[in-house]
Amino acid sequence: MNFLITGSNGFIGFHLVNFLTSKGYKVYGIDNLSSTSKKTQKLRSDILRKKKNFIFYNHDLKKKIKKKLIKKKINCIIHLAAQPGVRFSKLWPNETLENNIKGYINLLDFAKSKNIKNIFYASSSSVYGNSNNFNEKILAGNNLTSVYAVSKLTTELISNVYHRLYKINFVGLRFFTVYGSYGREDMAYYKFLNQIATNKKITIYGKKNFKRSFTSVSDVVLCIYKLLLFFKNKKKFNNIFNIGNPEEISLRTMISTIKLNFPSRFKEVYLKEDLSDVDITKSNMTLFFKKISKIKFMDFDDGYKTFIDWYCRHILKCKK
Repeated sequence: MNFLITGSNGFIGFHLVNFLTSKGYKVYGIDNLSSTSKKTQKLRSDILRKKKNFIFYNHDLKKKIKKKLIKKKINCIIHLAAQPGVRFSKLWPNETLENNIKGYINLLDFAKSKNIKNIFYASSSSVYGNSNNFNEKILAGNNLTSVYAVSKLTTELISNVYHRLYKINFVGLRFFTVYGSYGREDMAYYKFLNQIATNKKITIYGKKNFKRSFTSVSDVVLCIYKLLLFFKNKKKFNNIFNIGNPEEISLRTMISTIKLNFPSRFKEVYLKEDLSDVDITKSNMTLFFKKISKIKFMDFDDGYKTFIDWYCRHILKCKK
């Protein structure tokens, strides 16, 4: 089975490529290497370059993908490429929409030209907006707080249309705050360590009682793999699943974990709350557990300690 993974050199893409190639699958990767996480992206790319079952194409999805780019048969596309970042989208809405919507449509047209019928694509918990109900069956979009969320909800709607018109099968993946090694430097769990290492302080928007379903990237990859196996022989499907740890963790708890496990002391600097942020996310995995499989998610305390250890060894180059 051959996979095409867009955003292959991004955070989740990198870990998924590693996982699938270790299982013996052939993986083709597309990435424009434009991540703002420059240091971490280089670490990822250096590792992927050595993979035997991985072939990489440097391509920007904002440009049409030529049919001849990948001559081999592709059985399934896993679309992870995007312009991430809620706050980024507030500053640069046009760039966010062009990357996430135009890029996706170009990918779908490529799939049509290659007669690829199965596409798994990254959505986001942000489509729930400021809501207390995180069930996939509710009508998402009523309380959106960011342009990024709009772009992700739009990809879901586009997928529904392409499923109806062109008989392409889809699985949407609503990710909840993914963290882990080789991650995104703009996310709080990573950014705080960078801030402490450079100027001994962290910047907090609003209050420390915001809560998130922090989800280990290893659990995300496992969920994706279980979905791939479940839908492998299905002829027709168009589904959306939450992918996230059902246990929500407060920002206060995350900062306490840093204080206990990071080798440097730091100060906390408070800034005005950003209106594009949501107060809470809490993944509801009922549908996944019922239809696909039950899994035990990694405890955040254990997962974040592991990340801090990785950061100290690979970024600070020290032994913790």
